[in-house]
Amino acid sequence: MQKIPVLQTIRHALNAVVQFRNAGIRIGLPWMLALAGVRVIEFFFFSNAVPTEGDPAQAMIFRPADFIVAAFSMVVFSSIAVNWHRYILLDEVTASEKIFRLDRPVWNYAGRTLLIMVFALTPVLLLSAMLLSTFPNVGPLLVFPFFMAGIYIMRMSVALPAAALERKDFGIGAALQITRGNNLQFAGLLSLNALIFFVTFLALAIVLSITGSFGTIVGRIFAFALIVPVNLFLSLFSVSLLSSLYGFFVEQRKF
Repeated sequence: MQKIPVLQTIRHALNAVVQFRNAGIRIGLPWMLALAGVRVIEFFFFSNAVPTEGDPAQAMIFRPADFIVAAFSMVVFSSIAVNWHRYILLDEVTASEKIFRLDRPVWNYAGRTLLIMVFALTPVLLLSAMLLSTFPNVGPLLVFPFFMAGIYIMRMSVALPAAALERKDFGIGAALQITRGNNLQFAGLLSLNALIFFVTFLALAIVLSITGSFGTIVGRIFAFALIVPVNLFLSLFSVSLLSSLYGFFVEQRKF
């Protein structure tokens, strides 16, 4: 039973983003610009439908535009992920006509991602609803079942690179089987991954607050422009981390 080295895995994923940054920019930047364009359109044409602060009853209502942006974001991430997995794991240089690929591996990747979320989060959401309806004050304690769900999401996600590589013999069940006995290690990976995301967004928030970019149209445009490289980095890092996990557990690679 292999034990994943936590710090080496994070370092390996970060090194992949830095070392192959030119390829990553070529693969991911066009999609990120397209996503930014969709979000700008959504902001300028649909932001007036956002509930106001004085309308808390509608705070959790999702507009059709929200679903469209979320679905498009999933497609963007899946397309980038397939090309980046194939570049990292197969040394496959993405052809220009495949930058915006929307072929079967992309849809399989997106579908498997949604399936993993459903498998891991449905029991936790049902449990949370039951507990909150009976014990309204237990809300803070629900962080623990959600953290456990995150561990299993990461373990099951080892099957995602297989979808990108068009392997039909390695699915979610195989990912859980091959990563068994590593819950503690995956807890460490999940915590460090969350820390990297937190620090990145904190730095972004500090930069935006210093430049005084909140509250104006020009500031919003600047914020969207700054979010593009941030999202690109986090997307490439997340996919690199899954590539590292797949390489370690499935292909027996060493860091």
